[in-house]
Amino acid sequence: MKLYIMRHSETDWNHQHRIQGQTDVHLNLNGMKIAAMAGDGMKDIPIDVCYSSPLMRAQETAALVVARNPHFVESGSRIILDDRLLEISFGVWEGRDGSDSAMGIDREQFREFFTNLSSDFCPEGAERPMHVIERSSRFLDELISREDLKDRNVLIVSHGFTIRCMLSRFHEDLEQYFRKSDVLYNCQVALAETDETGKLVLKETGKLYYDAAHAKNYYR
Repeated sequence: MKLYIMRHSETDWNHQHRIQGQTDVHLNLNGMKIAAMAGDGMKDIPIDVCYSSPLMRAQETAALVVARNPHFVESGSRIILDDRLLEISFGVWEGRDGSDSAMGIDREQFREFFTNLSSDFCPEGAERPMHVIERSSRFLDELISREDLKDRNVLIVSHGFTIRCMLSRFHEDLEQYFRKSDVLYNCQVALAETDETGKLVLKETGKLYYDAAHAKNYYR
């Protein structure tokens, strides 16, 4: 089984550096363009199954990618939505301008929340990072246990922090891993596959299937 784990494409909130979390924001025009380019770049990969977060920016990205995949289209497959792929909720912080200049003294507190698993701080109404690690891990464990998908190519479209949580399973020191605030660029892909024992192995992170000149580091 090969997993192509893709971050959703660009939204206006990405461009404005606003904290999205589980707020349902659509792709902007540039996001549609990038997702289409990523789909064109992946068209020769026979995608058998596609899972997506229910949030529209992920659904729209997934739809634009698989619409350009002849194998997926001809198979009559449909995008499968799974709540375990939702982005982390930032609670009352959602919608705020997350840039350093706008957040002021709150910036360090915000950074601590999603880079320090031992932090006691949690914005009102937010989801704890450990919960995202647990739900995303359950999704992957269930997926790789399925015999019917053993030799399949699976596209998973999710979100920056949730993908970091998914990839955390490949790192022994979680505290050190999460201290780095890096996330995939929009429509960037992490590639993982199961080995002969059924264990999931990370093969590559940060793969682009479109022109790198269009890639921007919107980390929320």
